[in-house]
Order: sequence, then structure tokens, then C-alpha cells
Amino acid sequence: METIATNFLVKKGKVSSNGQTLYWESHGTGEPLILVMGIGYDSSLWGLHQVPFFSQHFQTIIFDNRDVGQSSLANTSYAIKDMAEDMVGLMKELGIKKSHFIGISMGGMICQEFAINHPELVHKLILTGTSAANELASFDPINIWNFVKQNDKEGLTFAQQQFIWLFSDSFLRNHKAVEQTLQLLGSNPNPVSPAAYKRQVNAYLKHNTLNRLNKIKAPTLVLVGEQDRLTPPWIVKEVADGIPASKFRIIKGDGASHVLPLERPDDFNKAVFSFLNE
Repeated sequence: METIATNFLVKKGKVSSNGQTLYWESHGTGEPLILVMGIGYDSSLWGLHQVPFFSQHFQTIIFDNRDVGQSSLANTSYAIKDMAEDMVGLMKELGIKKSHFIGISMGGMICQEFAINHPELVHKLILTGTSAANELASFDPINIWNFVKQNDKEGLTFAQQQFIWLFSDSFLRNHKAVEQTLQLLGSNPNPVSPAAYKRQVNAYLKHNTLNRLNKIKAPTLVLVGEQDRLTPPWIVKEVADGIPASKFRIIKGDGASHVLPLERPDDFNKAVFSFLNE
């Protein structure tokens, strides 16, 4: 395990896990809280609103999934379950015996598989904007995203496609916010490649935990934005209904989109923090 300590509250490094090399960061002290990002994005997005807040109360750990950010390229096909197994090795290398988890979108799918197969490692689970049975759909917006990603050399059409599905109408009408977000994403020194994105897409489209969600024993909070286009409330409620020890909550109003941690960070953080402290 390669570790670089920046100060006593912040550490970062890389670990070998499940045939991959994963980049990770640890912020703050306390009970471990691991944050799992969605398709095509690295862990840096957690750093905008969640790391500053949760690191005041928990040892907040973020990491790059395989095929994104500073983690290794997989090179071969894999499943969501394989990405969940990556986290097992991460926890072992960091000496974490049990943790809380937050998973957004595909990160929530990874957390589902993790909690099903490794219940002893999960304290509490928070899932937001996620689904349980992508495999059942004949068509999925992610298929369109993948086509655009493979053929859009400049990346602007890909960004537009994602923004329409991920963000609220009020955000899309805020030209300054859209431009700032485009600049933020465009400044990422480790953008996902078309080949790596396609591998994540293939894993995403084959995800199906619907008939196994009852194996999740951890207390679980399932969140969704009222205006979520990609995973509308009924899709996310399907996840909550399948988990015996779950609570389901819809965040309502402007900005209640698929990316609640970005558009409604205060409400998202407050809901999660309250649940973790019950």
C-alpha cells in the first residue's frame, strides 16, 4: 500500500485490490464512512460538498472506481459485483473492519452488491438515485450516453446529454452554473476514456439485484430527488421496497435532481447525517 500523508487528518494513496490499483483519500477521524461515485466520474466530485461536511464527524473515505480517475484501467469486461469486491480489498488494506456507505447512482448499485455479499462489513447504508434492475429494461439512457461517448470527439454533446438527464430544469436555466460545472469537469486531469466508459456501461446495464435485496441487513436510507429523470422516484422506491430495514425519502422542490449531493447538498448532507446519528 502506497500512502502519502498530507497532515494528520488527511491521507491519500493507492492500494492493490482484486487485481486493480485503487486511488483513495481519507479525511478526518471517527467512524469510517466510504463514499462511492457513479458511472464515469471519479471521487473528486465528493470533495465539493460531502467531504468538507462529513469529515468533521467521520473518517470520510473517497476512492476512484476501476477505470476512472487515478485508479487502474481494467482492460477486460467486468460486473458491478467485481467493483464491489474492489471495495473489500480497499477496506482490508486501510484496516477498516466495518463502515457506513454512501452510494450514488452506479455507486449505489455497487453498494447493493457489497451489502448483499458482505453484510458483516456494513454498518449503515445510504443509497441515492439508484436502481436495482437495469437488466430488465429493453432500452436505457446509458446506452445513448455510451454511443455519444464513443463518437463525440469534442465531448460537448456528451456533456449536454448527461446534463439534461442528471440536473434539474432550474439548473439548466442557470447559464453561469452550467458553464462553471462544464469548466470544473473539463479541468479534470484524468477524464474517463471511451473504452473505460464502455466497460462501466456494460456492467451498469447488466446490474440486477431485485430478487436479492432482501439479503441486505444493514439499516438503509434510500433517497431520491423528486425531479430525478434518470432514476425517477418509482424506480428508486423499488430498491427501498426490496430492503427489509430501509427508509425511503423523496427530496422535493427545485434542484431535486439525480445529483442531489451536487444540487441540493445541504438537504442531502442533513438527511444522511440525521440517519447516521439515529
